[in-house]
Amino acid sequence: MNLLLRKRILGLIATLALGLGQGRAVATPQLPEDVFPELKQILAEAANRSPRMVAQDLNLLIADGDLIQAKSGMLPRLGGYYQKSKTKDIREDVAGTLDSNKTYYSVSLSQPIFHWGALRNNAKAGEIRRLIADENYGEAYRVLAQEIRANYLGLIMLKVGVRVSTFNRKLSEEKLAVEEERLQKKVISEGAIFQTRIDAEQARLAVDTAEWYFLNAKQDFALLTGQPQLSDAQIPDGIPGLIESNSAIERMLAGFLAQGEPDTTRARILRQQIRIDDLNYKTQKTGLRPKLNLVLGLSQDEQSYTTNLAQKYALQSQYAGLQVSWNIFDGFATRGAVKSALASKRLDERVYRDFTARLAQDARKASKAVELAQRQLAISERLLDNAGNFLSYTKDDFKRGQASETAVNNAQANYNSLENTANAARRDYLLRVSEFLSLIEEDGVSKN
Repeated sequence: MNLLLRKRILGLIATLALGLGQGRAVATPQLPEDVFPELKQILAEAANRSPRMVAQDLNLLIADGDLIQAKSGMLPRLGGYYQKSKTKDIREDVAGTLDSNKTYYSVSLSQPIFHWGALRNNAKAGEIRRLIADENYGEAYRVLAQEIRANYLGLIMLKVGVRVSTFNRKLSEEKLAVEEERLQKKVISEGAIFQTRIDAEQARLAVDTAEWYFLNAKQDFALLTGQPQLSDAQIPDGIPGLIESNSAIERMLAGFLAQGEPDTTRARILRQQIRIDDLNYKTQKTGLRPKLNLVLGLSQDEQSYTTNLAQKYALQSQYAGLQVSWNIFDGFATRGAVKSALASKRLDERVYRDFTARLAQDARKASKAVELAQRQLAISERLLDNAGNFLSYTKDDFKRGQASETAVNNAQANYNSLENTANAARRDYLLRVSEFLSLIEEDGVSKN
């Protein structure tokens, strides 16, 4: 599969898989792109435009070249040389010099016939390494997608932070204006207004800092995705209420743990690496065995047919036959290579066993993290709902003249703070869900 076609297929899979979120049942866990459809397109385009995926494209090209090299050992070798020269020979038996034109050439063809399976094993190992390169490409996109999700939600939180800090600055400046007027009227002293001035200055700094972080995050997100920088209008003002689905997470966890062999990219790569180790071990064991090749050739040289060695004639040769090469003793190099190959195989088998055990544990931890985030989300939503009710009551009292504007502003500030907390809880819940689904590769972008 060529590189361009592979990229188009991956982008199409990402778009279609991510689009399934709109048709999900209520009990199915929500991913960030399910809540924010515009994120789906960002993820799909990142498969082609992100600098990381561009680098992965080059890795695939490298793997293509390695595969060609691995298979080359099974193919015939054709080579030779050609030399034409004009010579002046000074001979003892002839007066003067003897001028002549000489032509030398040799063309030979060698085809491996029997190498105890070593060449076939090398070719098969090359094919497996090429499959691993494809797996690494998909794994790189899975990791990238998860980082894009986290950074996108981070952009939303930073935008909320700018809004909250701007409102707090407005309250601080209004309070400072009142206090400055009281100072001018000699109602309060210079010392009494000091803290109010500091609070106002701190509020201005908070806004400038929030805006600076927001700008940097937008620039970093553009670099991460390889796409134009998002405008403020393209970034949502907050995270809406979410559909909780802890029961679905538990079902998915049970299904994942019930697998005999985990079907994740990393697990497949480790299993394939063990296959390579096994092939390499078999190949190294053939190091001291005789090898059989078919040889064909054509050559021209000089040969003497008389007792006068200086008298030479052109000689053309054509040959065909079998060639046996046998490395009988190599200073125990083959023995060392066999031991090293066997140790590498055992090491990778141990790595695989440790990985699968840890993967199951990580899946349980990720599932528990979803549960904890969901509980925190429920608490934050209740607090926000209560603050919203209080704000509505305070505004109604203000209209009836039973509450001051300061009371309304304070209620609004409290609501803004709890709204920010609720947004953070929603973000954390979405991240925990996406981390779990990405870990078990059920997030729609992990299968390649």
